[in-house]
Amino acid sequence: MTKEEFLTTIYNKKRFGKKSGLDVMKNYTEEFFQPEHGMKIIHIAGTNGKGSTAAAIDCILRSGGFSVGLFTSPHLVKFNERIKFNGEDIGDHDLFSVGEEIMKSKTFSFSTMFDDSLMMALLYFKRKKPDYIILETGIGGRLDSTTGIDNVPLVSVITRIGFDHMKLLGNTLEEIAGEKAGILKSGTRLVLAENEKNVQNVIINEAKRKKIPYFYSDKVDLKSYDLSLPGIYQHENMKNAVLASRLVGEIENKDMESAIRYGLAHTFWPGRIQILSKDPFIILDGAHNPQGVAALEESLEGLFPGEKFAFICGVFADKDYHSMFQCMKNIADEFFTVTIENERALSGRDLAEILKEEGFKAKETNSLGEAFEDARALSISKNEKIVCMGSLYFAGEVLKFFKEKIDKNNVKK
Repeated sequence: MTKEEFLTTIYNKKRFGKKSGLDVMKNYTEEFFQPEHGMKIIHIAGTNGKGSTAAAIDCILRSGGFSVGLFTSPHLVKFNERIKFNGEDIGDHDLFSVGEEIMKSKTFSFSTMFDDSLMMALLYFKRKKPDYIILETGIGGRLDSTTGIDNVPLVSVITRIGFDHMKLLGNTLEEIAGEKAGILKSGTRLVLAENEKNVQNVIINEAKRKKIPYFYSDKVDLKSYDLSLPGIYQHENMKNAVLASRLVGEIENKDMESAIRYGLAHTFWPGRIQILSKDPFIILDGAHNPQGVAALEESLEGLFPGEKFAFICGVFADKDYHSMFQCMKNIADEFFTVTIENERALSGRDLAEILKEEGFKAKETNSLGEAFEDARALSISKNEKIVCMGSLYFAGEVLKFFKEKIDKNNVKK
């Protein structure tokens, strides 16, 4: 079996299985004799900011001399991005090797792609023996595959809670917070991002019930640090990373301040207010729910006050797209809509019609290439910047498009 055939098998797995990810991972880890035992884990849940928080902690810990395994999702361009060791994606040989291992297991017959990705990461990390492993949850927390791992994380992080995946997690912020707080295990330490009081109370009550010490990341002062990730919303994520890294320093009896300073200045996380080119000026952001879009809008207004933008957009049909775009009315000139290459996609035609009903100027395009041509024409005529936004899968399509077309289009980076 080739790597492509293996990945096709993985991609064709059902998104949700009959068993919860928690139960599947218990089966998987038992079948592979608990490869996670002995691993020092940092566990991250929340609605927005998980990936950026994880990337910053990873960079800080490596700057502090620790070896680090990082598991995140989804990938943007290559599956290998989900599993990293010391900042490098897992190589094709190792990916195929651990993939062959899990395909021989009984659990593989009823696991999902996320379960498989996590199990491959654990098997790879067992080989590499990193000092720390950072695990980002998929959806939720209580029943998430990462929660099915036997270890008690040394540090748990819960980022800001917002409305997303309501069919699975609940219709209120309190219900969603309860699911996210389900990652907490007695013996861990909790880093908690700023949230609405009622949301905080749900998480704190769970921490108190399990006698878990908790710390508020909004108390962290970033004034003396240089941040490599643009966007006002990244301040909150960087505060999470600073506090989690300081807790690791306490555990290891190690001063982490110089590592924090270097790590924050060198963290890279693609698809989050990422500047793809300056001529024309193109920004990519994976905002894909109301809270994420509001954070993007706040950052754009802060970075480029008074400006309007041409948006290229593709979304999934299961998102609250009616609420997502309301905050964009002051800064959006026109939307150019695209259909994501995914069965969950909302068609570009339907998205354009919805945007028009909401009072925006919108045009359906047949491809990313056409969308960029139309957006570039508008940006030249009105001296506007282009913003690509939507799902993280759409962000991946944009990055892949740029990788293939950037030279031919004479875009200056």
